[in-house]
Amino acid sequence: MIKHLKRSFMSLYVRIAVGVFIAVSLNIFLTFKLAEKSFEFNFEERIREQLLSATHGLDFAISVFLDNGDLRSIQKTIEDMGAYSFIDTIRVYDFNEKVISSNKRGEIEEYISSEIVEEVIDDNKLMSVNSDSKDRNFELAVPVRGKFYNKFTKSNIIGVIFLKANTKYFEEINLKSMHFFIPRYFVIGFFLLTGIFFILVYKLYFPLKKVFLGVSEVSTGNYQHEILHSNKDDFSFLIKKFNEMIKKIHTRDNEIKCARKNLENHNKILEERVEERTNELKKNQEITIKSLATLAEVRDNETGMHIYRTKNYVKILAEHLKKHPRFSEYLTESNIELIINSAPLHDIGKIAIPDEILRKPGKLTVEEFEEMKRHTVHGRDAIAKTEKIMGSNSFLSFARKIAYSHHEKWDGSGYPQGLKEEEIPVSARLMAIADVYDALISKRHYKDSFTHEEAVKIIIEGDGRTMPEHFDPDVLEAFKQLHNEFRRISLEFPEERE
Repeated sequence: MIKHLKRSFMSLYVRIAVGVFIAVSLNIFLTFKLAEKSFEFNFEERIREQLLSATHGLDFAISVFLDNGDLRSIQKTIEDMGAYSFIDTIRVYDFNEKVISSNKRGEIEEYISSEIVEEVIDDNKLMSVNSDSKDRNFELAVPVRGKFYNKFTKSNIIGVIFLKANTKYFEEINLKSMHFFIPRYFVIGFFLLTGIFFILVYKLYFPLKKVFLGVSEVSTGNYQHEILHSNKDDFSFLIKKFNEMIKKIHTRDNEIKCARKNLENHNKILEERVEERTNELKKNQEITIKSLATLAEVRDNETGMHIYRTKNYVKILAEHLKKHPRFSEYLTESNIELIINSAPLHDIGKIAIPDEILRKPGKLTVEEFEEMKRHTVHGRDAIAKTEKIMGSNSFLSFARKIAYSHHEKWDGSGYPQGLKEEEIPVSARLMAIADVYDALISKRHYKDSFTHEEAVKIIIEGDGRTMPEHFDPDVLEAFKQLHNEFRRISLEFPEERE
């Protein structure tokens, strides 16, 4: 343990040294980067200020000369301005973008295009700037306004003053400043960081060594260890509090060991009682569900085996589809258990259907069939009322959705809502195909039973009344793969009639 702590201790100082080296490197890098950015910004601002200063009042003087047609005075003014070292080019354009005056006489009477001059004339701007520090391109254009509105330019602009900066003048100034700034900043930063490094090493080494040794003792279980120190030592307050903490830990450790033992015994008793109570609740729930579902089946003149068969059909479908990308998020282990336990209540609403309709041997009339379809609504309402009395929970929520929507069809032709595709709850889609299969293979007072092969063919290919587009395509595909399991379940829970 001591060797490990020593290695950790040395590792700490290696990290400090590396950290200082990185800090110094960053200091150098950031110094140059910040200086570069700072001077680029300063470079551009200086040019902009000089150009704006040069045009201050110049536009008014040029406008007076233009109004009087005094081109000679304009040329003299422009040549005087062009003598400044920070000006490379200065021109005066008329509103047709022809150069009427320039510090470069060869440009006069020429049409020299300029985007910022066009912007001032076309958009009636007060000023237009083209500034690019990387390409060393700095241009400024300001309008010269006359006394009267000009119908040709749709403004009172009678000309434009154009200036282009001489960047060499500003570059020399900035380079001098940069050469002065960088070395001094680097030296100051280097000595500052070096000083901080040595202070940290000196101030941290001895106190931390004591703490590391103390921690090594405590880590072996020696809670009676005390770190010796002087009140003058750095971190003396921290070491004092560390010693007090170890004493409290020693006391609490004994208390915790005793409390843990008592808690383990108590938890064991609680777990046994919770498990016993949970099993009892599950058993009571199953009995209640079975009783209610059986009551619905008996009124429909069917056996209770229909409950077990459909419940198991739903189970194998859910287990098969739980890894499918479309269902994996919904068909969790807990949800599958709730769906399976809720499935027997899918026809609970038949309790509210009159016997003359529910047990009618022949074909139902349109009105009677509409009443029969209401068993989905009755089922939903009955479970919803139970939720209000007992409080909503996951089990009742699944049971309500299955009872209400298990006759909905994928193509939207089902009832009671005419839901379509993903609008239908997943639990109801599983129940739908399970219920149809069992109805086909079962004998009822209004029809004979089909064989397993006939029932599978009707579901997969359709017979006019039952069609494959009635079912979720992926659930139907699962049925195709599992139909032999459906047959096994139907044989395991056969009809029991007198």
